[in-house]
This record gives sequence, structure tokens and C-alpha cells, in this order.
Amino acid sequence: MSGPMETIGAVMVGIAIAFLPAIADAIDVKLDDAAVRKAVEEGKQIKDVKNIQVPRFGADLSKDICGGGGEIRTKTSALQRLGALIAADPERADRDKPQVEQAIQKTADAKELKIAFDFCGDTPDFAEDAQATLEQDGRMIKGEMGKPDKAKKNTEGPAYRGKIAASFPYGSFNPAAPTKITLYPKVGEAMSWEADFSKIK
Repeated sequence: MSGPMETIGAVMVGIAIAFLPAIADAIDVKLDDAAVRKAVEEGKQIKDVKNIQVPRFGADLSKDICGGGGEIRTKTSALQRLGALIAADPERADRDKPQVEQAIQKTADAKELKIAFDFCGDTPDFAEDAQATLEQDGRMIKGEMGKPDKAKKNTEGPAYRGKIAASFPYGSFNPAAPTKITLYPKVGEAMSWEADFSKIK
């Protein structure tokens, strides 16, 4: 026979489970059609791709280009970017409407979250073979690394700067949890940043 504490515990577990869908949508894992169109329309209003607010962590590149950090490329920001591109050239967007709709759907259906890292090194190939992880409640999730962008020369500090992106399947992490993002360059020390995924769209 269950006692009062067991009953309370069962109720609390039930409440927690009931709220999981709402919590799990902090980072846009799944967007309905209305949310997709809303994000695209927001991008159209912004118009300029440079003004799209992509969630960032780490250094402000306008002040410290080699401070380390990056972008959390969510579905919402990617759809806003597409909206801005449509607004920038509406005639072309109308002419290529099937391709535009396909790009929107592909972005909405993405199965992975992309995190792009900005960092610097001393050789042109410094970003190659870098690795990245997410850590949540002591659990490590390793990202699948893409090909790094071509390195650019710096006028001061480390000789080169570049970018590399890591992909994390949405099912592999909690999109509503505090998270430590870590980049492991092939040369030099690992770099880590704290991010609260529950506050990111």
C-alpha cells in the first residue's frame, strides 16, 4: 500500500511529465506552420540579413575578433534569414518560388542544431580537426564537425581567423537546459562557454 510520500512523488512525476513538451521547445526543435511563417515574415520586416539576431555566445567580435565564441543557429534565426533574403530581392524570390518554398521547408524540417565557432590560430589550417561538445548535467554530447571556412589573415594577434560548425541531433540533448559548449582546437587549450538553451529561440 502506498504511503503519502509515494503518492506525492507520483503526482510530482506526473506533473513534470505533463510539462515536458512545453519545456522541450525552448530551442525550436519542432515548428508548426504558423511559427514557420511567423519567423519568415519577421525576417522580411528586418530585410537586411546583417541585422538578423542570431543567438551568440563568447566574445563580441566587433571588439575582440580573436576572443572566441560563436553562433547558435536555430531554426527561427535561419528562417528569419531566409525572410530577409526574400525581402532583399522579392522579384527573384517570386520567380524562384518553388525553390524558396523548398528552402523554407528544409530549414523547418532540420534534424540538427548547428553551432558555428569563431576562433583564431597561427597556421592556415588551424581550424581543421577541431572537435566540439555540449555538456548537460555531466553528460557529454559530441558534435559532428563540418568543413572549416577558409581562414582569413589577421593584421594583429594570431595570424589567422576562421569558422567551423558542429551539428548536434536534436534528440541528443535537452533543448531547454543550461549547457556548457566546448571547442577543442587541434592545437592549444580547449575553450568553454556557458549557454542557457531555455532562453534561446
